[in-house]
Amino acid sequence: MQSYGTKIIDLAETNAKDIARQWAADVRKHKRTPTYHNIPEDEVIDQAIIFYMHFRQMFYTDKPYEAAKSFSVKYAEDRYKEKIPLQEALYALILIRRHLWLYAEFQATFITTLEQRQATESLNRTILMFDYVCYQVTERYQELMKAEVDSRLGIIKTLTMDHTEKGEKSFYKTGIIIVALIIAGALTYYYHAMLGTATLFTHLFYIPIILSAMWWRRGGVYISVFLALMLLLSHAIFLEGVPFTDDVVRSFMFVVIGAVMDRLMDGIRKVEGIYKQLTT
Repeated sequence: MQSYGTKIIDLAETNAKDIARQWAADVRKHKRTPTYHNIPEDEVIDQAIIFYMHFRQMFYTDKPYEAAKSFSVKYAEDRYKEKIPLQEALYALILIRRHLWLYAEFQATFITTLEQRQATESLNRTILMFDYVCYQVTERYQELMKAEVDSRLGIIKTLTMDHTEKGEKSFYKTGIIIVALIIAGALTYYYHAMLGTATLFTHLFYIPIILSAMWWRRGGVYISVFLALMLLLSHAIFLEGVPFTDDVVRSFMFVVIGAVMDRLMDGIRKVEGIYKQLTT
């Protein structure tokens, strides 16, 4: 196999730029690789040249899986940064292999029947190598996507206190909401009873509404209803003769925001559940 393998490897190294140019022309117009269509030709060509120059090292090693990784990990990371979808990155690899053998056939590298039969062994080795590369590229893509999602969810996880112990987490959450409600009640009493005004101070009420929606199912709804009733009751007791219009609108908005946040967090929890199933 080695002598015939050497032929295809020598061909790939000697004519790397020509083969890569033919591959680039194909991948930049192929219907299965639309993202490549807008990438400059020189950048696309370099992708194939890098592979063909690694071909000998991957072909002859006793540990092809490890040797392939030196190429596939960087290939995956570069394509991921370029926002190339995984399916397109893999199909581009398929085309790299296809154009190598198409070029070999065009150059009549394997002429005799014996050479063609023995070249099949080289083809099998090449297919195995590409199988390794495709697997490793997929694996690396998944790692990169997981890291990106974890990073994007990091702020939410911090706010939901997922990093703390269960009992400790529940204690802190309950304590924060109780303190927030006490402050809300004190502000309501101060403005209504002491100042006798319905001046807008209730924007601070959205803090416990949003936090409770993030921490507990239906929490945002319950807290928003509580704050709305507290505001209207305080108005009725301390602000006689002052129109209810503004506080009714504010109370309505509390409930709306609480309900919207509750629905939003339900969606986020479902996405996180699906994400955990896909990554475990």
